[in-house]
Amino acid sequence: MKKRSSRTVHVILTALVLCACVPVLAEESHGHFELKTFLGQVINFVVLFGGLAYLLRKPIGNYLQGRVEHISALLEASEARKIDSKKKLEEATSRLNCLEDEINALKRQVEELARRESETIMKEADSEASRLRKLAAEEIEAMTRLSLQELKAYAINLSVVLAEQKIREKMTPEMHRKLIRRALDRLRSIHDASPDN
Repeated sequence: MKKRSSRTVHVILTALVLCACVPVLAEESHGHFELKTFLGQVINFVVLFGGLAYLLRKPIGNYLQGRVEHISALLEASEARKIDSKKKLEEATSRLNCLEDEINALKRQVEELARRESETIMKEADSEASRLRKLAAEEIEAMTRLSLQELKAYAINLSVVLAEQKIREKMTPEMHRKLIRRALDRLRSIHDASPDN
């Protein structure tokens, strides 16, 4: 029954649109009305919008149904939130009545927590200070050892440089020749004294 009344309404609306279009078309063509052109336009209109209505009826119906369900779910959720808010308001009101006791209890808890935290911080600070002192002593000792090693190396290098400088100052070409001859004589005597010869 619903489909028939819907189709009837569509046919009536289409007829009204066509009746309204005839005078407009007659004016546009300067008094010449061609039935053939008009019927072609009407058929195109009916086919185009009828096809669109046929193709889009199901997706649009599904979309609208989804929107209805979504809005319904939102309304239900809103109602649930409203009930929850009323409960929370009642709880807040009852808590407000006994707020002074809670504030005093919270103050005591905070003071106790602050005292414990202070003790913990002091213990950790003492431990950290001790660790840092030990670390500083180790670092100082390591730096002292390194400095002594560097100082010894510097003293050795300096003594080598000074000895080399003194030797060069005292070394004359004649003395140089004597040292070479002496070294060669020792080598010969070692060579002559060896059992292989």
